[in-house]
Amino acid sequence: MDPKHLLQLAVIIELGSLTKAAQKLNTTQPSLSRLVKSIENRVGGAVLRRDRHGVAATEIGLRLAEEGRRIMQSASEAETAVQKWRHGLRGELRVGLGPMLATTVMGEFLTEIIDQPLGYALKVHCEHAARLLDRLQRDELDVVIMPYELNRREGDVLREPLFQDRLAVFVGHDDPLANQSQVLPTALAGHHWIAVGEISGLFNDTRETLARLGLHDVTPTLENTGDVTITFRLMEKTRSCSLLPFRVLHRFQDFYRIAPVDLTVKLPLRNVGFWARRNVRDRPECLDFHQRLSAFVSRVGLA
Repeated sequence: MDPKHLLQLAVIIELGSLTKAAQKLNTTQPSLSRLVKSIENRVGGAVLRRDRHGVAATEIGLRLAEEGRRIMQSASEAETAVQKWRHGLRGELRVGLGPMLATTVMGEFLTEIIDQPLGYALKVHCEHAARLLDRLQRDELDVVIMPYELNRREGDVLREPLFQDRLAVFVGHDDPLANQSQVLPTALAGHHWIAVGEISGLFNDTRETLARLGLHDVTPTLENTGDVTITFRLMEKTRSCSLLPFRVLHRFQDFYRIAPVDLTVKLPLRNVGFWARRNVRDRPECLDFHQRLSAFVSRVGLA
């Protein structure tokens, strides 16, 4: 089957309209109707269902459209590679970050290096740690910055310590507990606990910490997975608290108007590591990125 036809079918199904697809593909609706008829003749059945809202895919239509999307993705990546080459970018590094690091330390680091002549392109993906490790092991990412202690299967993945950190309970900047010393854990019993998915989804640290603090009857009011600034906003405006990495957020606590609580109980370490595929670690792009990141971490006082 002609790959171009699969690509066009994917566009039709994506937009749900022959008219809209014709406009996007710079062709005519009758041409696309003939295209669909040709595909259906080849398949021996319908690939589209028509209703008053437009068109939708049949089961076989969805399968063919998926192939069309892969063709579009490959064509887009090829065009991107050409453009990068024309602009002097001789390689690419696929970097994975968790939402917390992306919002704080790594966001600051990337802001600093964006105007520097790297000689390679960066493709940044933001997801929770377990998903990042899975993608790293499947060779969908080259490098991941995430918690060092995460359990892993042996294989083609290497990890190195990047900087040390520990967990802390944070509250809003104006919360009375933000200015007290040696706070007893029971003082947090009346707060709304917000479990950050990047933290709790990895080690279930929020529930474990509540038990460690003796707050066995406290249950997180809300779990936030994704944009961690929602959590910061809730702590700023409500009587809420959350378990978060101390050093990662220390530089940003005034900006986000949050503060750590000086508890009488010590909380677990949450060190950050540099993870890379074994066959990538000695590539020039990876060596350069690690060197720049390590220098940044040292300069801002995290190392």
